[in-house]
Amino acid sequence: MLSLTDPKSNNPVLASLQIKTSEKIISVKENGSADSNFILTHLIKQIFYEKNKILLIGLHNTLDHYQNVGKKLGYDFKKSIDDHQAGIIEPLDDLTQKIIEDDVYENKEELVKCLFGEIQSQIALLSESTTQQIYLIVDDLSHLLDLGVDIAHIISFINYCNSLVDTENVAVVINTHVCNKIDEIISNTLQYVSDVHIEVASLKTGRSTDVTGVINVSRDGGTNHYQYKTFDRGVKTFHPGQAIFNMYK
Repeated sequence: MLSLTDPKSNNPVLASLQIKTSEKIISVKENGSADSNFILTHLIKQIFYEKNKILLIGLHNTLDHYQNVGKKLGYDFKKSIDDHQAGIIEPLDDLTQKIIEDDVYENKEELVKCLFGEIQSQIALLSESTTQQIYLIVDDLSHLLDLGVDIAHIISFINYCNSLVDTENVAVVINTHVCNKIDEIISNTLQYVSDVHIEVASLKTGRSTDVTGVINVSRDGGTNHYQYKTFDRGVKTFHPGQAIFNMYK
């Protein structure tokens, strides 16, 4: 039975996702113009509530973004870093510095291996003297394509990350944006190995004042379908057809 203080009991997004600690590989597919970042920020809320740790790979949104959103959701990401409950790797910042220093990775496979090596080092630091589970969160994997990384090396990176689940007390959450066939291959690869696959998409019928988009949460037992509405103060989820009943709750 959930405690009343458990976010899964009083937060609509987390109540819909119902992520369990036994679910070690979670993929998030962001379709087209949809923005799935609220899935990650809400999962972070749940992870911190459960006293687990986070290593965030920020390929898309910055630390300041997660700090600002986290404050609204009730957590302080920067304080968690100071308290050794979280860490962050921002590869694009590192790559920008290497461009300035004229030390750019020409070999994209080497770039991926170096990134994974940094992940291993950070996880080792977070793992010291603790049995807490560490969540590796990647936001968002499709940006490796923007850096010129071949799809084969990206799939290798997925396998590298997933290997941590077998050898360490680690769970993996990987978000990827899908807008073409290559993106789809990456997302399908993730879905194939995932315990939970979360898909966020805009409405097929176009814009609506009552509904922002749809969320499909898939496990081996089937798929649960939800709609969601974003507000300045947060996100609400509900079953299809129930939008009008949730607008003013």
